[in-house]
Amino acid sequence: MNKDVIYIEPEHDITDILANIKGAKSKIVALVPPKKTSVLRSAVNFKLISKAATKAEKTVVLITSDESLLRLANSVKMPTAKNLQSKPQLPDTGDAVEFGEEKEDIPEDDTIDDNPDEAEEAPIEGEPKKAAKAKADKKDDAVAAAAAAEEVEDLGKLDDDEKKPAKKKKAVVPNFKKYRKYIIGGAFIIILLVLLLVWANVVAPAAKISVKVHTTASNFSKVVKLVTDSSKSDPENGVFFIEEKTLTKKAEAEFEATGKKDVGTKATGKVYIKRTSPVASSSSIEIKIPAIDIPAGTRLTSAKGLVYETTEKASLGAVGNDNCEPAIVNGRFGCKIRKAIDAVVSVRAVDIGSDYDLAEGASLKTNDSKYAASVHTGGITGGSKKEIKVIDDDDLKEAENNLENSDADARGELASEFSGDYILIGSSFKAKERKISTSPLQGEEVGEGVTPKIFSEVTYSIFAVQRTDIDIYIRAQVSENIGDDTQEIYSSGIVAEGEEGADKAFFDNYKEENGNITAKLKSTVKTGPRVTPEMIAEKSYGEKVGKVKSLLTSINGISSVDIETSYFWVTSIPSDPNKVDITITVE
Repeated sequence: MNKDVIYIEPEHDITDILANIKGAKSKIVALVPPKKTSVLRSAVNFKLISKAATKAEKTVVLITSDESLLRLANSVKMPTAKNLQSKPQLPDTGDAVEFGEEKEDIPEDDTIDDNPDEAEEAPIEGEPKKAAKAKADKKDDAVAAAAAAEEVEDLGKLDDDEKKPAKKKKAVVPNFKKYRKYIIGGAFIIILLVLLLVWANVVAPAAKISVKVHTTASNFSKVVKLVTDSSKSDPENGVFFIEEKTLTKKAEAEFEATGKKDVGTKATGKVYIKRTSPVASSSSIEIKIPAIDIPAGTRLTSAKGLVYETTEKASLGAVGNDNCEPAIVNGRFGCKIRKAIDAVVSVRAVDIGSDYDLAEGASLKTNDSKYAASVHTGGITGGSKKEIKVIDDDDLKEAENNLENSDADARGELASEFSGDYILIGSSFKAKERKISTSPLQGEEVGEGVTPKIFSEVTYSIFAVQRTDIDIYIRAQVSENIGDDTQEIYSSGIVAEGEEGADKAFFDNYKEENGNITAKLKSTVKTGPRVTPEMIAEKSYGEKVGKVKSLLTSINGISSVDIETSYFWVTSIPSDPNKVDITITVE
Protein backbone atom coordinates (compact mmCIF):
# COMPACT_ATOMS: atom_id res chain seq x y z
CA MET A 1 0.00 0.00 0.00
CA ASN A 2 1.33 3.44 -0.89
CA LYS A 3 2.31 5.73 1.96
CA ASP A 4 3.96 9.13 2.46
CA VAL A 5 7.01 9.26 4.73
CA ILE A 6 7.59 12.39 6.85
CA TYR A 7 10.98 12.73 8.49
CA ILE A 8 10.85 15.02 11.52
CA GLU A 9 13.84 17.36 11.82
CA PRO A 10 15.05 18.64 15.24
CA GLU A 11 14.10 22.21 14.34
CA HIS A 12 10.52 21.28 13.35
CA ASP A 13 7.67 22.43 15.60
CA ILE A 14 4.17 20.99 15.89
CA THR A 15 2.76 23.38 13.27
CA ASP A 16 5.28 22.08 10.69
CA ILE A 17 4.27 18.43 11.41
CA LEU A 18 0.55 19.21 11.17
CA ALA A 19 1.06 21.08 7.90
CA ASN A 20 3.01 18.12 6.41
CA ILE A 21 0.26 15.65 7.45
CA LYS A 22 -2.45 17.80 5.86
CA GLY A 23 -0.36 18.13 2.71
CA ALA A 24 0.32 14.38 2.35
CA LYS A 25 -1.10 12.79 -0.83
CA SER A 26 -1.47 9.23 0.47
CA LYS A 27 -4.04 8.05 3.00
CA ILE A 28 -1.30 6.43 5.12
CA VAL A 29 1.44 8.70 6.51
CA ALA A 30 4.59 7.28 8.17
CA LEU A 31 5.99 9.67 10.80
CA VAL A 32 9.74 9.10 11.42
CA PRO A 33 11.15 11.06 14.42
CA PRO A 34 14.87 11.51 15.14
CA LYS A 35 16.48 9.76 18.10
CA LYS A 36 16.19 12.86 20.26
CA THR A 37 13.14 14.94 19.63
CA SER A 38 11.33 17.36 21.96
CA VAL A 39 8.28 18.08 19.87
CA LEU A 40 6.87 14.53 20.33
CA ARG A 41 7.48 14.37 24.08
CA SER A 42 4.10 16.01 24.72
CA ALA A 43 0.77 14.17 25.01
CA VAL A 44 -0.92 17.37 23.78
CA ASN A 45 1.05 17.26 20.53
CA PHE A 46 0.07 13.58 19.97
CA LYS A 47 -3.58 14.57 20.41
CA LEU A 48 -3.12 17.40 17.88
CA ILE A 49 -1.56 14.98 15.38
CA SER A 50 -4.40 12.48 15.89
CA LYS A 51 -7.02 15.21 15.46
CA ALA A 52 -5.35 16.62 12.35
CA ALA A 53 -5.14 13.11 10.81
CA THR A 54 -8.84 12.47 11.50
CA LYS A 55 -9.85 15.79 9.88
CA ALA A 56 -7.66 15.08 6.86
CA GLU A 57 -9.02 11.47 6.64
CA LYS A 58 -5.52 10.03 6.93
CA THR A 59 -3.90 7.31 9.10
CA VAL A 60 -0.64 8.24 10.81
CA VAL A 61 1.85 5.42 11.70
CA LEU A 62 4.65 6.26 14.14
CA ILE A 63 7.97 4.59 13.17
CA THR A 64 9.93 4.19 16.44
CA SER A 65 11.11 1.71 19.06
CA ASP A 66 11.30 4.35 21.83
CA GLU A 67 9.18 3.06 24.74
CA SER A 68 8.11 6.56 25.86
CA LEU A 69 6.93 7.46 22.35
CA LEU A 70 5.14 4.10 22.07
CA ARG A 71 3.24 4.80 25.30
CA LEU A 72 2.20 8.27 24.04
CA ALA A 73 1.10 6.76 20.71
CA ASN A 74 -0.84 4.10 22.58
CA SER A 75 -2.70 6.84 24.54
CA VAL A 76 -4.23 8.18 21.29
CA LYS A 77 -4.54 4.73 19.66
CA MET A 78 -2.00 5.55 16.96
CA PRO A 79 -0.53 2.60 14.98
CA THR A 80 3.23 2.02 15.38
CA ALA A 81 5.99 0.13 13.61
CA LYS A 82 9.66 -0.54 14.36
CA ASN A 83 10.76 0.44 10.87
CA LEU A 84 9.37 1.35 7.46
CA GLN A 85 9.51 -2.29 6.26
CA SER A 86 7.70 -3.89 9.21
CA LYS A 87 3.94 -4.20 9.41
CA PRO A 88 2.24 -1.53 11.59
CA GLN A 89 0.67 -2.72 14.86
CA LEU A 90 -2.39 -1.22 16.55
CA PRO A 91 -2.02 -0.27 20.25
CA ASP A 92 -2.46 -3.11 22.80
CA THR A 93 -6.14 -2.62 23.77
CA GLY A 94 -7.08 -6.24 24.62
CA ASP A 95 -8.49 -7.23 21.21
CA ALA A 96 -5.83 -5.54 19.09
CA VAL A 97 -4.74 -7.09 15.83
CA GLU A 98 -2.16 -6.18 13.30
CA PHE A 99 -2.89 -2.93 11.45
CA GLY A 100 -4.82 -3.58 8.29
CA GLU A 101 -6.25 -6.97 9.41
CA GLU A 102 -9.85 -7.75 10.36
CA LYS A 103 -11.24 -10.30 12.77
CA GLU A 104 -12.33 -13.50 11.04
CA ASP A 105 -15.93 -14.58 11.52
CA ILE A 106 -16.29 -18.06 13.11
CA PRO A 107 -18.22 -20.28 10.69
CA GLU A 108 -21.37 -21.89 12.00
CA ASP A 109 -21.25 -25.71 12.33
CA ASP A 110 -24.34 -27.35 10.72
CA THR A 111 -23.78 -30.61 12.59
CA ILE A 112 -25.59 -31.38 15.87
CA ASP A 113 -23.32 -32.47 18.69
CA ASP A 114 -24.65 -35.27 20.88
CA ASN A 115 -23.38 -33.49 23.96
CA PRO A 116 -24.08 -29.75 23.48
CA ASP A 117 -22.90 -28.89 26.96
CA GLU A 118 -19.46 -30.33 26.28
CA ALA A 119 -19.41 -28.64 22.89
CA GLU A 120 -19.98 -25.25 24.39
CA GLU A 121 -17.36 -25.84 27.04
CA ALA A 122 -14.69 -26.72 24.53
CA PRO A 123 -13.01 -23.54 23.22
CA ILE A 124 -12.51 -23.12 19.52
CA GLU A 125 -8.99 -23.88 18.47
CA GLY A 126 -6.93 -20.67 18.18
CA GLU A 127 -9.55 -18.56 20.06
CA PRO A 128 -7.95 -16.23 22.64
CA LYS A 129 -8.27 -17.32 26.28
CA LYS A 130 -10.29 -14.24 27.16
CA ALA A 131 -12.92 -15.09 24.57
CA ALA A 132 -13.16 -18.68 25.96
CA LYS A 133 -13.62 -17.37 29.48
CA ALA A 134 -16.38 -15.01 28.26
CA LYS A 135 -18.20 -18.00 26.70
CA ALA A 136 -17.93 -19.98 29.96
CA ASP A 137 -19.35 -17.07 31.93
CA LYS A 138 -22.20 -16.83 29.45
CA LYS A 139 -22.95 -20.51 29.92
CA ASP A 140 -23.04 -20.20 33.74
CA ASP A 141 -25.46 -17.28 33.44
CA ALA A 142 -27.78 -19.37 31.21
CA VAL A 143 -27.77 -22.28 33.67
CA ALA A 144 -28.65 -19.98 36.58
CA ALA A 145 -31.50 -18.43 34.60
CA ALA A 146 -32.94 -21.87 33.77
CA ALA A 147 -32.87 -22.87 37.45
CA ALA A 148 -34.68 -19.72 38.47
CA ALA A 149 -37.34 -20.37 35.85
CA GLU A 150 -37.89 -23.89 37.15
CA GLU A 151 -38.39 -22.57 40.68
CA VAL A 152 -41.05 -20.13 39.47
CA GLU A 153 -42.79 -22.90 37.58
CA ASP A 154 -42.85 -25.16 40.68
CA LEU A 155 -44.37 -22.42 42.77
CA GLY A 156 -47.08 -21.95 40.17
CA LYS A 157 -48.14 -25.61 40.55
CA LEU A 158 -49.58 -25.18 44.07
CA ASP A 159 -53.21 -26.39 44.54
CA ASP A 160 -55.89 -23.75 44.48
CA ASP A 161 -57.31 -24.96 47.79
CA GLU A 162 -53.95 -24.38 49.40
CA LYS A 163 -53.76 -20.79 48.10
CA LYS A 164 -55.17 -18.17 50.45
CA PRO A 165 -56.91 -15.30 48.81
CA ALA A 166 -55.01 -12.03 49.37
CA LYS A 167 -56.86 -9.17 50.93
CA LYS A 168 -57.17 -6.11 48.72
CA LYS A 169 -55.63 -3.05 50.30
CA LYS A 170 -57.41 0.24 49.97
CA ALA A 171 -55.41 2.73 47.85
CA VAL A 172 -54.32 5.83 49.75
CA VAL A 173 -54.45 9.02 47.63
CA PRO A 174 -51.91 11.59 48.90
CA ASN A 175 -53.14 15.14 49.63
CA PHE A 176 -51.43 17.04 46.84
CA LYS A 177 -52.89 20.36 48.00
CA LYS A 178 -50.79 20.07 51.12
CA TYR A 179 -47.57 19.82 49.01
CA ARG A 180 -48.60 22.18 46.18
CA LYS A 181 -46.39 25.04 47.35
CA TYR A 182 -43.39 22.75 47.65
CA ILE A 183 -44.00 21.24 44.24
CA ILE A 184 -44.37 24.64 42.57
CA GLY A 185 -41.28 25.99 44.40
CA GLY A 186 -39.25 22.94 43.46
CA ALA A 187 -40.29 23.21 39.81
CA PHE A 188 -39.38 26.90 39.80
CA ILE A 189 -35.97 26.15 41.28
CA ILE A 190 -35.37 23.39 38.73
CA ILE A 191 -36.29 25.77 35.89
CA LEU A 192 -33.91 28.39 37.29
CA LEU A 193 -31.14 25.82 37.57
CA VAL A 194 -31.70 24.72 33.97
CA LEU A 195 -31.68 28.33 32.76
CA LEU A 196 -28.57 29.04 34.82
CA LEU A 197 -26.80 26.02 33.35
CA VAL A 198 -27.80 27.06 29.81
CA TRP A 199 -26.59 30.63 30.44
CA ALA A 200 -23.35 29.52 32.09
CA ASN A 201 -22.43 27.01 29.39
CA VAL A 202 -23.98 28.48 26.24
CA VAL A 203 -24.58 32.22 26.60
CA ALA A 204 -21.95 33.40 29.07
CA PRO A 205 -18.74 31.86 27.64
CA ALA A 206 -16.70 34.44 25.72
CA ALA A 207 -13.01 35.07 25.28
CA LYS A 208 -10.62 37.79 24.25
CA ILE A 209 -7.33 36.73 22.64
CA SER A 210 -4.63 39.40 22.52
CA VAL A 211 -1.57 38.54 20.46
CA LYS A 212 1.60 40.62 20.22
CA VAL A 213 3.70 40.32 17.09
CA HIS A 214 7.34 41.33 17.04
CA THR A 215 7.99 43.73 14.14
CA THR A 216 10.87 45.69 12.64
CA ALA A 217 10.55 49.48 12.25
CA SER A 218 12.07 51.22 9.22
CA ASN A 219 12.06 54.83 7.99
CA PHE A 220 10.16 55.70 4.81
CA SER A 221 10.92 58.87 2.80
CA LYS A 222 9.76 59.69 -0.74
CA VAL A 223 9.22 62.90 -2.73
CA VAL A 224 5.64 62.96 -4.00
CA LYS A 225 3.69 65.17 -6.37
CA LEU A 226 0.65 67.15 -5.27
CA VAL A 227 -2.16 68.24 -7.60
CA THR A 228 -5.23 70.44 -7.17
CA ASP A 229 -7.19 68.55 -9.86
CA SER A 230 -8.76 65.39 -8.43
CA SER A 231 -8.91 63.74 -11.88
CA LYS A 232 -5.08 63.66 -11.97
CA SER A 233 -4.76 61.84 -8.63
CA ASP A 234 -2.81 58.54 -8.71
CA PRO A 235 -1.95 57.46 -5.13
CA GLU A 236 -0.20 54.20 -6.05
CA ASN A 237 2.34 56.19 -8.10
CA GLY A 238 2.77 59.03 -5.60
CA VAL A 239 0.42 61.65 -7.08
CA PHE A 240 -1.93 63.01 -4.41
CA PHE A 241 -4.94 65.28 -4.70
CA ILE A 242 -4.70 68.06 -2.11
CA GLU A 243 -7.70 69.78 -0.62
CA GLU A 244 -7.45 73.40 0.52
CA LYS A 245 -9.12 75.18 3.41
CA THR A 246 -9.01 78.98 3.83
CA LEU A 247 -9.80 81.25 6.75
CA THR A 248 -9.89 85.05 7.08
CA LYS A 249 -8.93 86.58 10.42
CA LYS A 250 -9.48 90.27 11.29
CA ALA A 251 -7.75 92.22 14.06
CA GLU A 252 -7.27 95.83 15.18
CA ALA A 253 -5.17 97.70 17.72
CA GLU A 254 -4.48 101.25 18.88
CA PHE A 255 -1.02 102.81 18.75
CA GLU A 256 0.80 106.12 19.11
CA ALA A 257 1.94 108.27 16.19
CA THR A 258 5.39 109.86 16.57
CA GLY A 259 6.19 110.89 13.01
CA LYS A 260 6.62 114.56 12.00
CA LYS A 261 5.88 116.12 8.66
CA ASP A 262 5.95 119.62 7.16
CA VAL A 263 2.84 120.55 5.23
CA GLY A 264 1.84 123.74 3.50
CA THR A 265 1.55 125.37 0.09
CA LYS A 266 4.01 126.22 -2.66
CA ALA A 267 4.45 129.83 -3.78
CA THR A 268 3.26 130.59 -7.35
CA GLY A 269 3.43 133.50 -9.74
CA LYS A 270 4.56 134.59 -13.21
CA VAL A 271 8.01 135.26 -14.66
CA TYR A 272 9.01 137.64 -17.45
CA ILE A 273 11.49 136.05 -19.88
CA LYS A 274 13.27 137.82 -22.78
CA ARG A 275 16.09 137.13 -25.22
CA THR A 276 19.45 138.62 -24.32
CA SER A 277 21.13 141.13 -26.68
CA PRO A 278 23.44 141.38 -28.63
CA VAL A 279 23.48 138.02 -30.33
CA ALA A 280 26.15 136.50 -32.53
CA SER A 281 25.45 135.81 -36.20
CA SER A 282 27.21 133.64 -38.69
CA SER A 283 26.78 136.26 -41.44
CA SER A 284 26.79 140.03 -41.55
CA ILE A 285 24.67 140.13 -44.69
CA GLU A 286 21.70 137.98 -43.79
CA ILE A 287 20.89 137.56 -40.10
CA LYS A 288 19.01 134.30 -39.28
CA ILE A 289 19.08 133.38 -35.56
CA PRO A 290 16.51 130.62 -34.68
CA ALA A 291 13.79 130.89 -32.00
CA ILE A 292 14.28 129.52 -28.43
CA ASP A 293 11.78 126.95 -27.00
CA ILE A 294 11.48 126.83 -23.20
CA PRO A 295 9.74 123.60 -22.06
CA ALA A 296 7.53 123.26 -18.96
CA GLY A 297 9.54 122.27 -15.91
CA THR A 298 12.45 124.54 -16.79
CA ARG A 299 14.11 125.45 -13.52
CA LEU A 300 14.92 128.99 -12.41
CA THR A 301 16.91 129.95 -9.32
CA SER A 302 16.62 132.99 -7.04
CA ALA A 303 19.54 134.88 -5.58
CA LYS A 304 19.06 132.92 -2.32
CA GLY A 305 19.29 129.62 -4.18
CA LEU A 306 15.53 128.83 -4.00
CA VAL A 307 14.39 126.89 -7.01
CA TYR A 308 11.26 127.38 -9.12
CA GLU A 309 10.04 125.59 -12.18
CA THR A 310 7.85 126.64 -15.08
CA THR A 311 4.45 125.04 -15.26
CA GLU A 312 3.94 125.79 -18.97
CA LYS A 313 6.08 125.97 -22.07
CA ALA A 314 7.18 129.23 -23.74
CA SER A 315 8.91 130.29 -26.97
CA LEU A 316 11.17 133.29 -27.78
CA GLY A 317 11.00 134.22 -31.49
CA ALA A 318 13.81 134.22 -34.08
CA VAL A 319 16.09 137.22 -34.83
CA GLY A 320 16.34 138.52 -38.43
CA ASN A 321 17.64 141.56 -40.38
CA ASP A 322 14.45 143.45 -39.65
CA ASN A 323 15.09 143.39 -35.88
CA CYS A 324 18.83 143.67 -35.88
CA GLU A 325 21.31 146.51 -35.48
CA PRO A 326 24.78 145.42 -36.65
CA ALA A 327 27.33 145.00 -33.88
CA ILE A 328 30.47 143.10 -33.03
CA VAL A 329 29.91 140.31 -30.47
CA ASN A 330 32.99 138.71 -29.03
CA GLY A 331 35.00 139.49 -32.15
CA ARG A 332 32.31 138.20 -34.49
CA PHE A 333 29.55 139.72 -36.54
CA GLY A 334 26.30 140.14 -34.65
CA CYS A 335 23.52 142.47 -33.89
CA LYS A 336 21.64 144.17 -31.16
CA ILE A 337 17.95 143.34 -30.89
CA ARG A 338 15.98 146.46 -31.63
CA LYS A 339 12.63 145.26 -30.35
CA ALA A 340 12.47 142.96 -27.25
CA ILE A 341 11.61 139.33 -27.86
CA ASP A 342 9.94 138.11 -24.62
CA ALA A 343 7.27 135.92 -23.00
CA VAL A 344 5.45 135.56 -19.65
CA VAL A 345 5.17 132.04 -18.09
CA SER A 346 3.72 130.66 -14.86
CA VAL A 347 6.10 129.24 -12.25
CA ARG A 348 5.83 127.36 -8.96
CA ALA A 349 8.23 126.82 -6.09
CA VAL A 350 9.62 123.30 -5.86
CA ASP A 351 8.95 123.19 -2.10
CA ILE A 352 6.51 124.62 0.40
CA GLY A 353 7.10 127.61 2.58
CA SER A 354 6.86 131.39 2.62
CA ASP A 355 10.60 131.63 1.97
CA TYR A 356 9.79 131.13 -1.69
CA ASP A 357 7.74 134.34 -1.88
CA LEU A 358 9.51 136.91 -4.21
CA ALA A 359 8.68 140.51 -4.94
CA GLU A 360 8.03 141.88 -8.42
CA GLY A 361 11.15 142.51 -10.47
CA ALA A 362 13.40 140.09 -8.60
CA SER A 363 15.94 138.50 -10.93
CA LEU A 364 16.10 134.72 -11.54
CA LYS A 365 19.03 132.82 -12.90
CA THR A 366 18.57 130.54 -15.92
CA ASN A 367 20.55 127.62 -17.25
CA ASP A 368 20.74 129.25 -20.70
CA SER A 369 22.54 132.58 -21.28
CA LYS A 370 20.42 133.23 -24.37
CA TYR A 371 17.56 134.53 -22.28
CA ALA A 372 17.02 136.20 -18.89
CA ALA A 373 14.17 136.01 -16.37
CA SER A 374 12.68 138.25 -13.71
CA VAL A 375 9.60 138.16 -11.50
CA HIS A 376 6.59 139.61 -13.29
CA THR A 377 3.94 141.91 -11.95
CA GLY A 378 2.36 140.68 -8.74
CA GLY A 379 5.43 138.71 -7.68
CA ILE A 380 5.63 135.07 -6.55
CA THR A 381 3.44 134.56 -3.46
CA GLY A 382 1.31 132.10 -1.44
CA GLY A 383 4.02 129.93 0.09
CA SER A 384 3.30 128.47 3.57
CA LYS A 385 4.57 125.68 5.87
CA LYS A 386 3.73 124.04 9.21
CA GLU A 387 4.77 120.88 11.06
CA ILE A 388 2.14 118.21 11.80
CA LYS A 389 2.08 114.79 13.55
CA VAL A 390 1.74 111.79 11.21
CA ILE A 391 2.16 107.98 11.16
CA ASP A 392 5.61 107.13 9.88
CA ASP A 393 7.07 103.75 8.84
CA ASP A 394 8.48 103.02 12.31
CA ASP A 395 5.07 103.70 13.87
CA LEU A 396 3.38 101.33 11.41
CA LYS A 397 5.92 98.55 12.01
CA GLU A 398 5.50 98.75 15.78
CA ALA A 399 1.72 98.80 15.41
CA GLU A 400 1.80 95.55 13.37
CA ASN A 401 3.84 93.92 16.13
CA ASN A 402 1.19 94.97 18.66
CA LEU A 403 -1.54 93.21 16.69
CA GLU A 404 -2.65 89.94 18.23
CA ASN A 405 -0.65 87.15 16.62
CA SER A 406 -3.41 84.98 15.15
CA ASP A 407 -1.25 82.68 12.99
CA ALA A 408 -1.28 79.82 15.52
CA ASP A 409 -5.01 80.19 16.13
CA ALA A 410 -5.70 80.25 12.41
CA ARG A 411 -3.73 77.05 11.87
CA GLY A 412 -5.64 75.29 14.63
CA GLU A 413 -9.01 76.41 13.24
CA LEU A 414 -8.08 75.31 9.72
CA ALA A 415 -6.95 71.90 11.01
CA SER A 416 -10.28 71.42 12.79
CA GLU A 417 -12.12 71.92 9.50
CA PHE A 418 -10.54 68.72 8.16
CA SER A 419 -11.94 65.46 9.52
CA GLY A 420 -9.82 62.61 10.85
CA ASP A 421 -9.69 61.19 7.31
CA TYR A 422 -6.98 63.71 6.34
CA ILE A 423 -3.35 64.40 7.19
CA LEU A 424 -2.31 68.07 7.10
CA ILE A 425 0.63 69.30 5.05
CA GLY A 426 1.94 71.51 7.83
CA SER A 427 4.55 73.31 5.72
CA SER A 428 1.82 74.44 3.28
CA PHE A 429 0.26 76.72 5.93
CA LYS A 430 0.66 80.36 4.91
CA ALA A 431 -0.89 83.82 4.99
CA LYS A 432 -2.33 83.81 1.50
CA GLU A 433 -3.33 87.50 1.55
CA ARG A 434 -2.61 90.23 4.10
CA LYS A 435 -4.22 93.68 4.15
CA ILE A 436 -3.03 96.41 6.55
CA SER A 437 -4.67 99.82 6.95
CA THR A 438 -4.60 102.65 9.48
CA SER A 439 -6.91 105.40 10.63
CA PRO A 440 -5.94 108.12 9.86
CA LEU A 441 -4.05 106.97 6.78
CA GLN A 442 -0.28 106.99 6.82
CA GLY A 443 0.95 110.50 5.90
CA GLU A 444 -2.25 112.23 6.98
CA GLU A 445 -2.24 114.62 9.95
CA VAL A 446 -3.06 113.05 13.30
CA GLY A 447 -5.13 115.70 15.02
CA GLU A 448 -4.97 116.61 18.65
CA GLY A 449 -6.76 114.05 20.87
CA VAL A 450 -6.88 111.46 18.05
CA THR A 451 -5.56 107.92 18.78
CA PRO A 452 -4.51 106.14 15.59
CA LYS A 453 -5.72 102.57 14.93
CA ILE A 454 -4.32 99.78 12.79
CA PHE A 455 -6.53 97.19 11.06
CA SER A 456 -5.43 93.84 9.61
CA GLU A 457 -7.30 91.34 7.44
CA VAL A 458 -5.35 88.14 6.77
CA THR A 459 -6.48 85.16 4.70
CA TYR A 460 -4.75 81.90 5.71
CA SER A 461 -4.69 78.62 3.79
CA ILE A 462 -3.50 75.03 4.31
CA PHE A 463 -3.57 71.78 2.31
CA ALA A 464 -4.30 68.19 3.37
CA VAL A 465 -4.28 64.70 1.80
CA GLN A 466 -6.63 61.80 2.48
CA ARG A 467 -5.15 59.22 4.85
CA THR A 468 -6.33 56.28 2.72
CA ASP A 469 -4.37 57.59 -0.30
CA ILE A 470 -1.19 57.86 1.80
CA ASP A 471 -1.69 54.34 3.18
CA ILE A 472 -2.17 52.92 -0.34
CA TYR A 473 1.05 54.55 -1.58
CA ILE A 474 3.26 53.52 1.36
CA ARG A 475 2.05 49.89 1.30
CA ALA A 476 2.55 49.69 -2.49
CA GLN A 477 6.13 50.98 -2.18
CA VAL A 478 7.10 48.81 0.81
CA SER A 479 5.50 45.64 -0.63
CA GLU A 480 8.04 45.70 -3.47
CA ASN A 481 10.90 45.33 -0.99
CA ILE A 482 9.69 42.95 1.76
CA GLY A 483 10.06 39.76 -0.30
CA ASP A 484 7.79 36.71 -0.05
CA ASP A 485 4.24 36.51 1.30
CA THR A 486 5.39 35.29 4.71
CA GLN A 487 6.01 38.93 5.67
CA GLU A 488 3.30 41.41 6.57
CA ILE A 489 3.10 45.24 6.69
CA TYR A 490 1.57 45.81 10.11
CA SER A 491 1.69 49.60 10.05
CA SER A 492 2.29 52.14 7.30
CA GLY A 493 2.51 54.90 9.89
CA ILE A 494 -1.18 55.72 9.53
CA VAL A 495 -3.13 55.20 12.76
CA ALA A 496 -6.50 53.62 12.01
CA GLU A 497 -9.68 55.05 13.46
CA GLY A 498 -10.12 53.89 17.05
CA GLU A 499 -6.43 53.05 17.53
CA GLU A 500 -4.34 54.84 20.12
CA GLY A 501 -1.30 56.96 19.27
CA ALA A 502 -0.45 59.55 16.64
CA ASP A 503 0.29 59.20 12.95
CA LYS A 504 3.93 58.58 12.10
CA ALA A 505 3.34 59.74 8.53
CA PHE A 506 3.77 63.45 7.73
CA PHE A 507 4.71 65.82 4.91
CA ASP A 508 7.82 68.01 4.81
CA ASN A 509 9.60 70.34 2.36
CA TYR A 510 6.43 71.64 0.69
CA LYS A 511 7.40 73.52 -2.51
CA GLU A 512 5.61 75.40 -5.29
CA GLU A 513 7.90 75.93 -8.30
CA ASN A 514 7.00 76.66 -11.92
CA GLY A 515 3.44 75.49 -11.41
CA ASN A 516 4.53 72.18 -9.85
CA ILE A 517 3.79 71.31 -6.22
CA THR A 518 5.92 68.74 -4.41
CA ALA A 519 6.54 67.58 -0.84
CA LYS A 520 8.48 64.85 0.94
CA LEU A 521 6.36 62.12 2.56
CA LYS A 522 7.97 60.58 5.63
CA SER A 523 6.78 57.75 7.86
CA THR A 524 7.83 54.88 10.14
CA VAL A 525 6.76 51.50 8.71
CA LYS A 526 6.51 48.29 10.78
CA THR A 527 6.91 44.87 9.12
CA GLY A 528 7.10 41.35 10.52
CA PRO A 529 6.07 37.69 10.04
CA ARG A 530 2.52 37.26 8.76
CA VAL A 531 0.07 36.49 11.59
CA THR A 532 -3.63 36.77 10.71
CA PRO A 533 -6.84 36.56 12.77
CA GLU A 534 -7.85 33.56 10.64
CA MET A 535 -4.64 31.76 11.61
CA ILE A 536 -5.29 32.43 15.31
CA ALA A 537 -8.97 31.44 15.03
CA GLU A 538 -8.13 28.10 13.40
CA LYS A 539 -5.95 27.11 16.33
CA SER A 540 -8.24 28.47 19.06
CA TYR A 541 -11.93 27.72 18.53
CA GLY A 542 -13.17 24.99 20.88
CA GLU A 543 -9.75 24.37 22.47
CA LYS A 544 -8.61 24.68 26.09
CA VAL A 545 -7.05 28.00 27.11
CA GLY A 546 -3.70 26.45 28.05
CA LYS A 547 -3.49 24.52 24.80
CA VAL A 548 -4.28 27.64 22.77
CA LYS A 549 -1.49 29.56 24.49
CA SER A 550 0.95 26.76 23.77
CA LEU A 551 -0.06 26.56 20.12
CA LEU A 552 0.01 30.29 19.48
CA THR A 553 3.33 31.00 21.17
CA SER A 554 4.92 28.32 18.97
CA ILE A 555 4.07 30.35 15.84
CA ASN A 556 7.01 32.26 14.43
CA GLY A 557 6.64 36.02 15.05
CA ILE A 558 4.25 35.86 18.03
CA SER A 559 6.06 37.19 21.10
CA SER A 560 3.27 36.88 23.69
CA VAL A 561 -0.33 35.70 24.04
CA ASP A 562 -2.88 36.92 26.59
CA ILE A 563 -6.28 35.22 26.90
CA GLU A 564 -9.14 36.60 28.98
CA THR A 565 -12.34 34.62 29.48
CA SER A 566 -15.68 36.08 30.46
CA TYR A 567 -15.99 34.08 33.72
CA PHE A 568 -13.71 31.99 35.91
CA TRP A 569 -15.43 28.73 34.99
CA VAL A 570 -14.85 29.28 31.26
CA THR A 571 -11.73 27.23 30.50
CA SER A 572 -12.16 26.74 26.76
CA ILE A 573 -12.35 29.11 23.83
CA PRO A 574 -15.95 29.20 22.45
CA SER A 575 -16.50 27.78 18.98
CA ASP A 576 -18.80 30.68 18.08
CA PRO A 577 -16.73 33.38 16.29
CA ASN A 578 -19.13 36.04 17.55
CA LYS A 579 -18.00 35.31 21.13
CA VAL A 580 -14.27 35.47 20.47
CA ASP A 581 -12.48 38.80 20.11
CA ILE A 582 -9.07 38.50 18.44
CA THR A 583 -6.70 41.46 18.70
CA ILE A 584 -3.28 41.64 17.05
CA THR A 585 -0.89 44.36 18.23
CA VAL A 586 2.66 45.06 17.15
CA GLU A 587 5.71 45.91 19.20
